[in-house]
Amino acid sequence: MEPLRVLELLVSTDLGGGPAHVHALAAGLPRPEFDLTIAGPAGGPYEKAFRDLGVDFVGIRADRLSPAALLRVIRLVRQRGIEIIHSHGKGAGLYGRLAARLTGVAAIHTFHGVHHERYPRLYLDVERWLTRWSDAVIHVSESQAAAAAALGLAPGKRSRVIVNGVDAARVRAMAEGAPLSRGALGLEADTLVLGTVARFDPVKGLDVLLRAFATLLERVPAAQLLLVGDGSEAPRLRGLAHDLGVGSRVVFTGFIPDAARCLPVMDLYVSASWREGLPLAALEAMAGGLPIVATRVPGHVDVVEDGVTGVLVPPGDSDRIAHEAARLLQDPVRRRALGEAGRQRVEGRFALARMLDEVAALYREIGSFRRPRV
Repeated sequence: MEPLRVLELLVSTDLGGGPAHVHALAAGLPRPEFDLTIAGPAGGPYEKAFRDLGVDFVGIRADRLSPAALLRVIRLVRQRGIEIIHSHGKGAGLYGRLAARLTGVAAIHTFHGVHHERYPRLYLDVERWLTRWSDAVIHVSESQAAAAAALGLAPGKRSRVIVNGVDAARVRAMAEGAPLSRGALGLEADTLVLGTVARFDPVKGLDVLLRAFATLLERVPAAQLLLVGDGSEAPRLRGLAHDLGVGSRVVFTGFIPDAARCLPVMDLYVSASWREGLPLAALEAMAGGLPIVATRVPGHVDVVEDGVTGVLVPPGDSDRIAHEAARLLQDPVRRRALGEAGRQRVEGRFALARMLDEVAALYREIGSFRRPRV
C-alpha cells in the first residue's frame, strides 16, 4: 500500500512548540506508512533539524498574508499528491485550510495555544469560519480545548484532544550524556540556578520573570537566572534586566539545540507564561527531575500538579513567583521530592509514543475517506 502523503505546514521554524511538535512527528511516525513533507518559513533552526531527519522541507512564508504563499501551498499539494494538510499556527492554518478546500484534500489544524486575549475579533471570526472546513481540529491539552470551546474554536465531534508528549528517556540521555556545564553557560559554580527554556515572545511573560528574579535576589542573593532561547523580545528583555539591576545575575544563552542539555545546571524550572497549549519545555524539565514554579494558566494546569510536582501561582504576580521560587531554592529536600514526582508524572501521562500513536490513528481515520481532487 502506498504511504499516506501528509503536508505539515508551519507558521515558523524558530524555537517553539509547533516546530518541536512537527519535528517529533517527522522523527517518530512510521515512514513506510506516512510520507511527510514539511513546509514553512526558511531560515529558522528547525529547518536544519528537519533536513537532518531526511524529510523534504519546502520554504513557504506562511507567517504573512500573501496570495503567493497560498498558491505555493496549492502547487505543492498537487505536485506531491498530498492527501492531508496538517497546519500549525495562525497563518499556516489559513493557507492550509484554504488550499485543502480548493484541492479537495483533507485538512487538520492543531492549536499550540489559544492566546485569545491577543486575537482581534476579525481573526476569531475567520478562525470560526475555517473550523467548518477542517476535518479535525486538534487541541494539545484538555484546558486548551475548554478555552477554545468557549470561543467557538472546538467544532463538536471534529475537535480532538491529543495531549503533547515527550521522550523522557531521550531527555535524560541528553542531560546525562552531553550536558552543558555551568562554566560553559557562564554560570558560577556554587550558585542556585532558576532556569527556563522559551521563545522570547510577550506571551511567555519573561518580563514578569525578570521582575520576580529581582525580588528573589533580596532573599537568595547567590541565585542566577538562566534564560535559554531567543526571539523578538530579546533586546527589550536584556534592557529590562539592566534597568532592574540584575543584568550581571542573568545569563541569556540564545538558541541552544537540544536544550535539555541545560537541565543539569538548573535547580528549579520557572515559567511565567500568560497562556500555554501544553508546554514541551516544562515537560522536558520534569522528565529531567526538576521541580516547577509555573503560572496557573491553560497548559500549565495540565502539566503541573500543584504541591506535588511543583507550585502554581497567579499569572503576572512577580512577587508570588519570587516567594515560591525562594522557598524551593532554600529547601533542597522538597525540591528533590517534587522533581521525582514530576519525572514519574511525565513518564506515566505524557509519553511521546502515546502522542504519536494518537496522531497516526487520526491520520488513518481522516485519510480513509478523503482523497485529493486534482
